[in-house]
Amino acid sequence: METKDPIQKIEEIVKDINDGAGKYAQPILHRYPLLFAFLVIFSVSAIMHGFNELIGEVEFFTRHPAILMIFGILILILTGKLYRWLEKGSHSH
Repeated sequence: METKDPIQKIEEIVKDINDGAGKYAQPILHRYPLLFAFLVIFSVSAIMHGFNELIGEVEFFTRHPAILMIFGILILILTGKLYRWLEKGSHSH
């Protein structure tokens, strides 16, 4: 019996849900594209503003913004390595 990668299993579940919901959402998205574009832009702006306010309350990052930038760069590097590692694992099956 083959044991599946739990992350791959979660991805399959999310894809199935997305495909199922897509049948109902696509006609609405095509009918009101500008509304949904504004909603997406507003949501991304709200998240970025909220994150900025949250980080602004952390005195350490306010005094040392370069360290915050270094953390961000390290997280991006680790995300890239994780992506490559997961991608490599998906080809081995």
